[in-house]
Amino acid sequence: MKKINWKEILKFLSGAFFVTAGASWYFAWYKVDLPFMGSTMTHEFLFVRGFLHFALFLITLYFGFIKKSK
Repeated sequence: MKKINWKEILKFLSGAFFVTAGASWYFAWYKVDLPFMGSTMTHEFLFVRGFLHFALFLITLYFGFIKKSK
């Protein structure tokens, strides 16, 4: 059985969270509401979502790139 390399997964997720934070803030800045699965994500929600994803970006950045492995 192969061991999962969590450090590499966290590196990938840090990039994904960085992009979604930026995209969410972009749409929030221009007050664009996005359709999502038959509903709508408002620009106010996207603003908050951007902060959440930026926080997740910082966490995954730390554990994926900065923190040294044992």
